[in-house]
Amino acid sequence: MALKQATRGAQPVMSAEFTFGFDDTMKDVAGVTKTFGAAFADAGVFDAINLPLGAVVVGGELIVEAAGVGPTVYTVAVGHSGSAAAFLAATDLKAVAGTRVALTGLGLQANDGKNVRVTIVSTVANASAGKFRLRVNYTTDGRITEVNPN
Repeated sequence: MALKQATRGAQPVMSAEFTFGFDDTMKDVAGVTKTFGAAFADAGVFDAINLPLGAVVVGGELIVEAAGVGPTVYTVAVGHSGSAAAFLAATDLKAVAGTRVALTGLGLQANDGKNVRVTIVSTVANASAGKFRLRVNYTTDGRITEVNPN
């Protein structure tokens, strides 16, 4: 059994952002080029933020910068390869501009190096507007950037 002592080290929280619009394109996880809603049949799944091995997600948010327009259903879920909605269940992209939705399911969800993945779903019509920002805040296991004296 190890003798534990108070930690003397700390690290800043890192933040990664991914901004996307309805008419931006992606190479989805299968390598197929799709849009983020401009073609409602696309239903893209995209690894949007690459996290390092040992990342611990400690916060984040989805920000609607410009409301999605067009589809009857226009949502994004935020997760990783093991769970499409690990950080955020399907959330309406037609929300009013300025809407902020906090990520949930924080902690060790991506600790083994899984990338943050977005899943876009839209139905009935193509999107004709919409811009969104995903922000993920995380620390990395074993990293110390500042040591506090006794």
